[in-house]
Amino acid sequence: MRHREVAGAGGPDSGGREAVPAGGIPGREAHPLRPVGRAQGPGPGQWAGGAAAGRVPDVSLKTLEFTLRNLGTLLVRHLDQLSEPDPSKLLELSTLYRRIGIGHLLAHHDVREFAENLFSSAETYLMLLRTQEPGAEGPRSLLARSRGVPLLDALCLGAWDLARDIDGAMPATWWSDVEEEEAFLYFKLLPALIDGKVDPGDARKLAALLEAEGTARLRAVDAVLRADERAFEDSLRTLTDDWRIAIEQDRETRPVDPYHDHTEAQVFIEGAALVRLARLRGLKAQERYDFIPASILRDLTQVLPSSVMG
Repeated sequence: MRHREVAGAGGPDSGGREAVPAGGIPGREAHPLRPVGRAQGPGPGQWAGGAAAGRVPDVSLKTLEFTLRNLGTLLVRHLDQLSEPDPSKLLELSTLYRRIGIGHLLAHHDVREFAENLFSSAETYLMLLRTQEPGAEGPRSLLARSRGVPLLDALCLGAWDLARDIDGAMPATWWSDVEEEEAFLYFKLLPALIDGKVDPGDARKLAALLEAEGTARLRAVDAVLRADERAFEDSLRTLTDDWRIAIEQDRETRPVDPYHDHTEAQVFIEGAALVRLARLRGLKAQERYDFIPASILRDLTQVLPSSVMG
């Protein structure tokens, strides 16, 4: 098996290199390991476009570098343990790719590393979905459609084909024992926005839920479908506020996961996915938003890797 070097994966306090398998699960389709590189760029808290790119994170460059080294080590360990397609391990691997990508965006302003690692996150999730035997009872709490956060990674990048593949492999029915109907419908409607074709039954359910609950998520989707720019901006603002409040509440009530806190809690991937979908459907979204750097809202076609999942 070929091996690829991963920078910064020699341990928490090491800047060394460690050999890493370049494939994925032995005996299955190869899954590329996107290298944890060390591109140079602006210092901490500097987005593409400077001050005009939105609110900046509050994590120091030293902390981000330390976080990236540790995440690289964890990535190596997870790849070494993937002799079998364990759903929980694949989801953890997907999360690691996402955090590494965001870490490079924050520490080095490296949009290519960001895109490649989020693409790997989404591909890993697609691999997870495709390893489930038809009709087999998998871990429903892990496989429910509303747990498909990596779908947001693909949508954030504008990787439409990959997002469609994930959508096709996700559960088509609501699992009421493990997820809320609103969350299920939201993750079903998001990929439908790519082509602007919503199932009539889903459209009726959206209208009913909006009348009953009116969550910011569903209002944002509805605004895109209606091409209502003002309603979209209002919904996105509320959704961003809710996201930040949830993060602050978690910090106050439970032990902080530093890897999440230094990466995913600094960049609103879901918001970026919604903005990209809104622009795709013809809405004139703003150039900058809090916690969404302008650089990841630009056309990333040239830096997206090719899918190996088929």
